[in-house]
Formats: sequence, C-alpha cells, structure tokens
Amino acid sequence: MRYDVILMDIDNTLLDFDAGTRDSLRALLARFGLELTAEREARFHVLNNVLWQQYERGEIEKNVIFETRFAQFLGEMDVFMDPLEANEAYAEGLRHSAVLMPHCRELLDALRGRCRLFAVTNGVVTTQLPRLEQSGLNACFEQVFISEAMGCKKPEPEFFDKCFAAMGPVDKSRCLLLGDSLTSDMQGGRNAGIATCLLGKPTDDPRCDYVIQDLLELLPLLD
Repeated sequence: MRYDVILMDIDNTLLDFDAGTRDSLRALLARFGLELTAEREARFHVLNNVLWQQYERGEIEKNVIFETRFAQFLGEMDVFMDPLEANEAYAEGLRHSAVLMPHCRELLDALRGRCRLFAVTNGVVTTQLPRLEQSGLNACFEQVFISEAMGCKKPEPEFFDKCFAAMGPVDKSRCLLLGDSLTSDMQGGRNAGIATCLLGKPTDDPRCDYVIQDLLELLPLLD
C-alpha cells in the first residue's frame, strides 16, 4: 500500500457536524419561540467558522469561541441569554448527535486490518468522546487525539509531533491526513510533512495532494 497510516478528522469528515448543529440550534431557539430558518443556520456557521479560524491561527483562545458565538448569534435576533449557558445547551445537544457522513462506515470497515487508523480533532473532549462512543467509531481507532487534551491544536506542528510520538515509529511517507478543512487539516498535514486528502469541493489549493467528494474515493488512492 502507498499509505497505511491514516489520520482522520472527525467533524464533517466522519460525523455530520452540520446535522448535529442543526438539531441543537433548533432546540435552543425553540426555547424562545423562534424557528431555525436556513438563513439563521447559515449565519451561525459564518460566526462560528470565523471564530474557529481565529483560534486555529492562534489569535484567540478556545474559551473565546464559547463566550462569543452565542452572544453574537442570539444578540442579532434580540434574544438575551447568558452566552455560556447557551453554549452549554448547544454542546449538550451535540453530545447526543452521532450522524455518520455518507459511506463512513463502509470506508472504515474496508480499512480495518489494512491500515493503522487515528482520529485527530480540534473539538472538545466532552463533546467528541460521547459522539464517537455513540456512533461506535471509537472502536475503529488505535488512538483519538483531541486538541483540548493535548494542549495544542491543528494545524500546529506541535500537535502532530505529539501524535507521532504517541503512535510510535511510523514512516511519514506512508501517512495520509483526511479532513474537510483547508486551514486546520490540509495546512496541518503540510506542517507535519505528510500527504493530505481533502473531503470537499474540487480545488487546486496546493495544500491538497488529493481531493475527493465521497469517502469511498479514498480507497483507490491508498494502493
């Protein structure tokens, strides 16, 4: 095989983060008699993504995301709720969301026994671990690396240095990182000196060695 060590992002790569967000936001807004419209959902993603990208660049700490996103989102609708309380309600909804991305199970079943599999995520420990357990995906990985527990994050080289130290000896030329983010996954792979595969829309971004639109398209790339 060309690649036999696969590092996999979780949100919107293996688990459908957008589906979990939709359900959590719907429940939160229902407290105030509001509906979750497509426009409101899109607006939340814009606000949330800006904050996460600032975090990835080292411009803010992770707690700023949790303190800010609902202050902005709810404030724009003239809804006033303690932002940390709103964030906890949202996070509680996410903990119970374990919707698999299309063909996730088929991919992992095909890779089982052929590759060493590791999960790499910038998510929150108390959110990601319950989701992996509920979905059964935790059994697919040798180890799960969560930035919050490691004290560093994708795309920082230190994050991947710690991952490789924990994995034991590996040949980086046989490692591949699969994810949906250019800024954390593809840039992280570049920083780590390993090949990258973007799950997403076609792009000629130089940080991507491969681009796929379906998880099963990964399989022929490995051989």
